[in-house]
Amino acid sequence: MSDQSNVGLHRLAVVLSVLTVALLVAGALVTSNEAGDSVPDWPLSFGRWLINSNSFVANVRYEYSHRFIAGIVGATTLLLAIWTFFSERRRWMRSLALCAFAGVVAQAAIGGLRVRFPEYKAMIAIPHALVAQSFFALIIAMAVFTSRSWLLPRSSEPDNANLPLRRLASVTVAAVLIQLVLGAAFRHQAFGIVPHIIGAIAVTVLIALTVFAVWPRHIQEEYLIRPARLVALLLVVQLGLGIAAYFARLASKSDPQPLEPMISLTVAHLVVGALTLATMVVLALRCHQVLIPARKKSAGAVSAAGLRSSGAAV
Repeated sequence: MSDQSNVGLHRLAVVLSVLTVALLVAGALVTSNEAGDSVPDWPLSFGRWLINSNSFVANVRYEYSHRFIAGIVGATTLLLAIWTFFSERRRWMRSLALCAFAGVVAQAAIGGLRVRFPEYKAMIAIPHALVAQSFFALIIAMAVFTSRSWLLPRSSEPDNANLPLRRLASVTVAAVLIQLVLGAAFRHQAFGIVPHIIGAIAVTVLIALTVFAVWPRHIQEEYLIRPARLVALLLVVQLGLGIAAYFARLASKSDPQPLEPMISLTVAHLVVGALTLATMVVLALRCHQVLIPARKKSAGAVSAAGLRSSGAAV
């Protein structure tokens, strides 16, 4: 398939990625303002699909806005799945689109459970965050797979046998995802801050290793250097936001309700975390595209040696 035929699908995937970030912001505002119980019914809101302006007040603004944006994301995901099904020749891309639609449906169902079973809201927050961030990563991947830069022919080179970048980048993506879920669990008081701090240390080490694995070996390759540079910057910002958000939360313990700057810092911390995940997904996919696994290199070297030995014997 030509890159030109993917332009529309790529743009739709990018739009959906932006909408998903907006949805994550809306969800963070619901949590930070403790607005999750402001609308008591689901899937309707006060018995209606569209509430009147008199009801759109106080914490209802956050909860209903979250639901409204979620509806837009769901409709856009359905459009993306249909478009992919009819325009993509790559069967695995059609499978990804179906997985994305299944993910957004599952996320809506988990959100409904959160409303109907408020006594379990802390535990429901864990799968809710996992599906949300996994869905975002999947949409980012679809945007990468339909991008012009991905479809251009590129030369491959062997991965580092001592520190395989393909594997390291994949592990780092998984670690960032787990860390985002741990953060959601802490914000919803499923458990304390310690697991999130341990996760932050692990993610920092893994991202640092990934960046340093890219930097000296692939310094001339902007295709890999660019996301590596960006994820390093996002990590520094994220650590600063995490520390600031934690101390703001401690300082606001006696507040009668959530106040600034705790709200803004928490929302920014979540968003930068999601952007860190997105950037690592891009880097990991590009590493898998242009790097050859070290074991294949070894097998090739053995085969070449065997051929040379055979030639010498003849």
